[in-house]
Formats: sequence, C-alpha cells, structure tokens
Amino acid sequence: MYKKNNHIMNSNNNTHKRKTLLHWYEKKTFGNQKDKTKSNTLKKPRIAAILSIEFDNEVKQYSTTNGTNNTKKNNKQDGFDQIQELKGKFQIPGRSKKGTLNTRYQLNFKNYIQELHNALIKECDYNLLNLNSFNLTLDFESLTSVTNRTLKAIKEQKIFSVLGYFPIISLEMKNRGWVEKRDPDRPPINYSHYLKSAPYMVNWIESPPLISSINKNDAAMERLKSMQSWTILKNKKSNFIFVTRKQLVNWSTLNKFTSVSQMPRHIFCTKDGLAQCWEYYKNSVTNLMFPRCHYIRSEAGIDAFVEDYITTALVSTLKIIVHAIENNKMIFSANGNIPCTIIDFVQLCILTFLNKQKNGNTEKDIWNFKNQKEVWNEFMIYYSKLIIDSNAKFDHQYIYELELDVYAKCKYLLEEVKKYCPQYFIDGITNTWIVKPTSNCSGHGIMLSRDLLAIKHKMSAANVFRNNYIVQKYIERPFLVYTCKIDLRQWFLVTNMNPVVVWMYKEGYVRFCAKSFSMKNMHESIHLSNVRLQTKYRKIRNPQVPEECMWYYRELQSHLRKIGQEYVWEELIFPGMSESIYAVLQATTDTANYRDKTFQLFGADFLITENFIPYLIEINSTPGLNPSTSIIANLVPMLLNDIVKVTVDYEKNSKADTGLFVKVVPEKWKSTAAVVLQDNPAKNLSSRSNPFDSSVIFAVGPAELTAGYNQRMANVQKNLAEMRLQMIARKNKRDARRYVGVNRDLLLGTRDLI
Repeated sequence: MYKKNNHIMNSNNNTHKRKTLLHWYEKKTFGNQKDKTKSNTLKKPRIAAILSIEFDNEVKQYSTTNGTNNTKKNNKQDGFDQIQELKGKFQIPGRSKKGTLNTRYQLNFKNYIQELHNALIKECDYNLLNLNSFNLTLDFESLTSVTNRTLKAIKEQKIFSVLGYFPIISLEMKNRGWVEKRDPDRPPINYSHYLKSAPYMVNWIESPPLISSINKNDAAMERLKSMQSWTILKNKKSNFIFVTRKQLVNWSTLNKFTSVSQMPRHIFCTKDGLAQCWEYYKNSVTNLMFPRCHYIRSEAGIDAFVEDYITTALVSTLKIIVHAIENNKMIFSANGNIPCTIIDFVQLCILTFLNKQKNGNTEKDIWNFKNQKEVWNEFMIYYSKLIIDSNAKFDHQYIYELELDVYAKCKYLLEEVKKYCPQYFIDGITNTWIVKPTSNCSGHGIMLSRDLLAIKHKMSAANVFRNNYIVQKYIERPFLVYTCKIDLRQWFLVTNMNPVVVWMYKEGYVRFCAKSFSMKNMHESIHLSNVRLQTKYRKIRNPQVPEECMWYYRELQSHLRKIGQEYVWEELIFPGMSESIYAVLQATTDTANYRDKTFQLFGADFLITENFIPYLIEINSTPGLNPSTSIIANLVPMLLNDIVKVTVDYEKNSKADTGLFVKVVPEKWKSTAAVVLQDNPAKNLSSRSNPFDSSVIFAVGPAELTAGYNQRMANVQKNLAEMRLQMIARKNKRDARRYVGVNRDLLLGTRDLI
C-alpha cells in the first residue's frame, strides 16, 4: 500500500529551524526524548516521489558452470569459523506482513553460516532427487491447474526468468502470480558441488538461500509443476528477467518489451568514469561530494596532479604552523632543524596561488616544477620533517613579535585559501594520496602514499597512459567510531535514465577498519574497509569493533544519538548521499547507452568526514549480495523483495508499497510534490505513525537544478567557524599567560576576529 506521501522540507535555507518532514523508521521510538542541541548539522533538501517507469529486455540461455569455476577461488578463502548449531530461523516476510526490523534480523554472527548452509544443503538435496523413485505424477486436476496458470501468465505477460541464484526473487514473483521460465536441465547453481561443500562456502553464493519448511514430497511436486510449465514456455519470451551480470544477456535477440535488471552501459561504475563525472561539475556549483582526483591520460594530466600535490603541501604547511601556535607549541628555536626562510617561501607561494585564482589566470605549472626541481625537492624534505618529527622547529630564536607576525599572516592566508579550495577540510596536513587501479575492486592494487616520487613511479611502472590508475586525494579527517575508520555501502536502484529516476535504500551496512585510525601508519587494516581485506584482521581488531567489522545503518544512527548528533543522519548524511548519486547519474545522461524497460541495482561507497559530510568514493555495478556476513545475509532478502515491489508493483500502481526504497526527485519538481502532499493532510498524519514511511526525499541535482547551495555551504562554514572560536575562547586564559608584552591584546583580539 502506498502510505508514503511524506513531508516536504521547507526550502528556506536562511533559517536553521528544524522542520521534521521525513520520518525515519526509528524516529517513532525516540519521539518522547527531549530534543538535543544540534551541532555541525546542515539542512539538506529532501527527496520527493512521483513518476512511474517501464522497462524491457531478454536473455541468452544461462548455463551454470560457475559453481565449479568459483571453487578454485573459494578454496583459497579461509578465516571463517565453523559455527555451531543455531537457535532461530530467518523468515522471509510475506507480502501482507509488515514485520519490524527487529523481527526480520534473525541471523547473527554465531549462527548464520550453519543456518544458511543447512538451507542450501536441503535445497540441493531436493533438487537432486530422482523423481522416478517417488512414483509421483501430476493428476488431471493439478495438470490442468498448472497449464491454465501458465497460459494465463502468457496472456497477462507475466513470464519471468532469473539468471543466477536469487531464490527470493523467484518466490516474490510467484507470490504475485508470475510463472517462472526455467529449464530443468540448467539449474541456477551446481547442486552436486554445493551438496559436498564445506559450510563456509555459503559465504560466496550469489545471494542467501531461502529458508523454508517444505518437505521432500512437496519439493518433488513443485519440480513436476515447473517441468510442465517449461514444456509450454520454452519457446516463449520472458517479460521480466532478473540478472546481475550483463554478459549473460543476449542484447541482440532481447525483446524490446522485456524488463531486464541490467543496463547496457554505465561509465560511472569505473573509477576513471566516475572521475570524468567529477570533471563534469569541476567548474560549476554542485552538491556532488567526491574527493578530487586526477585521471591521468597525458603528460598534461601528470603536470596537473603535481601542481595540486604541491599546492596541498604548501597549504598543509600553513595549517601545521597555525595549529602549533594555537596549541601553545613552541615552533622556534635557535637550534631548529628547519630553515625559518621556509615560512617566507610558503607564504610567497600561497600569495602566487591566490593571485592566480582571483585574477582567473589559466597559467599552467605555476610552480615551475620541472625547472626548479631542486627548490621543490628541498621544500618537500623540510615539509616531511614537519609531518613526521613532532619536535621539528624552525631555526630562529623565539621572539614574541616574530610568532605574532607569522601567526597573523599564516592565519589570514588560510582563510583566503578556503575560498578557492572547496575540499580544504578533508585535506588534513600529511598530503596523502590514494592510487587506485581503474579496473580492480575489493581493495586490490591500492596504494596510499604522500611521496610524490613514489606515486609517479607507481603510475609510470603501470603504463599510466593506458589509463590503468587514477590518483585521488585521501580523506585525512574521517568520522571515526571507536577510533576506527568506517564507510557506508548505500544501495540504490536506477529505473530510468531519461529522465533520471533513482531510488535510495534506507538500510545498508557500515564497514569498519579493524584497527584504530592513524595517518602515521599506512597499513590496510587501518585505511581500507573492504570486507575481503578486513576479514583477515577480525581476530586482531579493536575490541570495541563488532565481530564482523560491520554494523547496520540503524546501529550507526543509534551511535550518532549517543554522541549527541541525532539529527545528522536525516538532515545531512542520507540526503547528502542521495544528492551525490543523483548528480552523478545526471552527469552521465549524455553518455549512457540507455534502453527502455531497464533497471539496475548499484552499490555506492561513501566516507563520512569529521563534520558529517558524505563523500562518494566509488559505485559498483554488481554490488556483492553474497552472505559474507550475517548482516548482509539479513539485509539482502529484504532488498531483493523491495526491488520487486518497485519494479513490478510500483510500475503498475504508483501508490504501491515500495518497501525501504525512497525516490530521489530533483529540486525543480519540489513544488509539485509539495502540492500532492498537502492535498491529503490526513494521509500525511497517518504516514507519520508508520516508522517505515519515507517515500519522499528532495535531492538537489546538478548545477542547473541546484538552489541555495552557496548559502547552505556558507552555513556549514559558519558552524565550523563558530566551533573554532569556541575552542579558541577556552584557550584564551592559557594563551594570556603565554603571550606577554605590549601586543598581547592585539594578538588575542586578532585571533577572535578570524
């Protein structure tokens, strides 16, 4: 049922009053709690709903040799504990049932492997039964019923195929009166192989097995009915095809009226393609939060990266100086190990950079790196000392007036730099970059480095001119949970590209790095949160990190409430992710080879910064749905169920239930959606009582659709500036004891004004 006419956010960005328009599924539980003061939060536009879509496609025959092919890889996997017997059973909620999240999440770390393995073995056993030994046949009534149901499905265009192992999809489609076209000689997996497999092998199957209470006789009868349907359907075209690997689709013979769950082409799922999307918005106002990167295709691309690298190092030097003085750290000494002239050099270079930005100068290679390598190499040596050596000092006797002058100039330059460096906050001070292969995934081939020569060597050795690598600025100030870095896997469903129609999923999972965050140690257990990598470090993880190095979204939201940030999820993080996804899709509408009657599930990875801004890291075209953890095993059946709701139910009825999917709608449609919601205030009130009702969120899209962006970002900067002033105010008393002399009041007054 479409109970989801949701609340529209007031678009007035000049006020900070909170309008509760989008109610998340956990909001009801905390309705009686006292409101807490919001800090570091930002009001984001929401996302509205209304638009129906249609799709089509058809497929080549699917053969399952992948079971054995995957075995070689699977045998190499270890580190998974063999689990003992379980206590509960995971039930797939029926269409008419609306269980809470707590009743849906039945699998846990201690039971899920054995439980899913038992279900898989049972399914394999039933599908390998010799039907002749049962002496079972379809009686006339059953035969007639199956034939009539199949013929009716043909007439109503309700024939579907599933290419791969997705039993939840098959179940949900059958519950809606669809009939599956399935060749009995081509099973979705190699049943014989999995029947003999070890329990941990269930981690690598395409999606979680269906836990059911069906007995052998019933299973045998279902196979007979399926075989009867196949005799009628084998020469018919499917009307709906669910597949996650587009190489299985025979696009040339695909019926144009067939819906298929794969898009022919999408450049944003490669690292270099996503970098091109960022280039699309590089010189315009956008809500796409994406760490700047360099897609190296020519010598000019290398020069652009070097210029960015040097500029970041210069700005970082100013940050180190200002931070040290503000924290009463002595940075001048007659026996210092860094020439004091470096400060003047950095200030002069930053002034050159600012002049270029203010005057719109398009000059390339402003640092003249190639002709002054010795100068820049010397600077980088001293800059590295500032980063690594906590006792590094400038070789000049401490003089109060000197410190005052250095602080005032550096602070002023930093404030000016912020105007032209939108990613100033995430840069940190170590100038660390991440080098990524454009084709690999799961953390393979990634290198973190702050050494310019090492980065250039990595690119050159891999024949960078064939686009093997991109270089991206590493986010040095991530939001930490229990001192560990996290990132978010956000699922989204694209059901149209012309115009863009995208659905965000309200549940997902949070991935932890096993060890405490540090910019002094570049080990993968600290910086790369991929499930494949972190599995190796579970046994040596931070004790506060969960066993599987993973959380549900709801657990992260609970943590945010505990630290006094109860509003940032619904007002900043989730809307911010929605806006970035929409902006990327909008940037690729001209290049996407889109086909009607097509939809696809994607998985986006986001990193949250200290001030709760979500930055898009990458997008996966085939997000892993295999039950590698109990959390994924619980979420995927819900996700697949809700995909059917959007692509089948909602297509025929725009008021149908869409589960946990919410539609992203650009800002320019906001007024229309607002009218729709205001037309039925009673329905709006009723939707608030349901913790799952949130089908509408407003998302700001690309530059031409963006409203109030500058004001919104100004508000963020204002909040951060207020925080800095509060921190400075708390130190004034201590500062006063240190800064003695006639200029003490002037210095402290200057700091308060910045």
